[in-house]
Amino acid sequence: MKLQCPHCKTSFQVDENDYAAIVAQVKNAEFEAELQRRLQELDAQHKAEDKARALEAEQKMQQRLVDKDQERNDLEKEVERLKAVIANYDAVKKAEEASAAAQKVQELNELSISKDKEIADLKNRLELADKQRELDVIQAQNACNGQIHEKEQAITELSSKLEAQELAAQKEVLELGRQHAALIKAKDEEIEHYKDMKSRLSTKLLGETLEQHCQNMFNRARSQGQYPNAYFEKDNDTRPGSTKGDFIFRDYFNGEEYISIMFEMKNEDDLSTTKQHNEHFFAKLDKDRREKNCEYAILVSTLEADNELYNEGIVDVSYRYPKMLVIRPQFFMSVIALLSRTALRGAERLISLQQELAIAQAQTVDVTKFEQRRDQFVANFGKLVEAHINKQDDALTGIDKAIEAAEKQAENLRKIKSLFEASRQKLIKANECAENDFTIKKLCHGNPTMRAKFEETRQLEGHNTLLTD
Repeated sequence: MKLQCPHCKTSFQVDENDYAAIVAQVKNAEFEAELQRRLQELDAQHKAEDKARALEAEQKMQQRLVDKDQERNDLEKEVERLKAVIANYDAVKKAEEASAAAQKVQELNELSISKDKEIADLKNRLELADKQRELDVIQAQNACNGQIHEKEQAITELSSKLEAQELAAQKEVLELGRQHAALIKAKDEEIEHYKDMKSRLSTKLLGETLEQHCQNMFNRARSQGQYPNAYFEKDNDTRPGSTKGDFIFRDYFNGEEYISIMFEMKNEDDLSTTKQHNEHFFAKLDKDRREKNCEYAILVSTLEADNELYNEGIVDVSYRYPKMLVIRPQFFMSVIALLSRTALRGAERLISLQQELAIAQAQTVDVTKFEQRRDQFVANFGKLVEAHINKQDDALTGIDKAIEAAEKQAENLRKIKSLFEASRQKLIKANECAENDFTIKKLCHGNPTMRAKFEETRQLEGHNTLLTD
């Protein structure tokens, strides 16, 4: 593609990429110039508006000062007039009138001083009004901060109460542990008795089964008024893929379930040659507990009769499976009573805490809504931050692309610059050629016709000059 210089009419060759780069450069320069012009106009407009507001305020103040100065001038004129009147008075009344005039002058001076004070007071009032507005803003901010601090303090107090109640609950659990230890100690004698009567007990259990024995023990306790609202039945859930335990115990407080236990009963004949171990049944018992949504799992077992660990009474095996116990049959009702009392106290304490929390919320602030608003604010703020970070990442990516494009454009501009430098050298040579070779003398050299024409033109110009003179 050929381009021609509009000044020297010199043509030079450029390809399409160079031409596109030149056009883009021109467009970008025009856009940047327009953008800078608009920014300057907006800046000038803002400055003009600020200046107009400041000028308006200054004009109002100047007008008030001019009014006060006018009043002062009027008073001074009145003083001058009175002085002129005093000068024309008779000599007889001169002293008297002079005293009155002096008093009048003093009053006028006092009035002038009061006017000056009023002007100063007005200025002070303006300054005080500005300071008062700043103080109002600060007080409003402090009030908001105070309300937030009060709400945070209320939340802290409620948290402290909950922590204190949790500590009390832990102490009570420790007390129950001590009671449990005492119960274990009291049952040691029964264990010895159980060992002595073991063969007889085993014969009885094998006769009526261990499940029936435990069920009879529970029904006997219920007939005595214990566990009136409890559910104690065999596990009859036959869902596909699920196994069954032996018994499920559930008890309720104020219509709400507060404890649930899955029982598995395992008995063994002393004459049996195949000896089973308790831990062989732990996995199935834990699976049944989870499938039937029970809190505790208890294995009632006569297996491993010579194992001192299980013969101690109530054995906690939660290190293998959560909330799992192994007991001997004589501790069946004892473990139900122990777990029920502990869970019932926890349920009563939970209801008490809920009531106290409801009272505290009614008397102070709605902590729940405050936390929800705080969480909502944190979530929205996090989204805004994330969106801002994404925009920054996009901007950085755009900047990298712009840098890459700018580098390419710079390379194209270097090529164009080299072309312009070559063209510049050509233009310099053309200019030198025009200055040195393109003169009238050289053009007319060897051309008598052109020389005669130039001579006629000079003569004609000289004749016209004489006529003009």
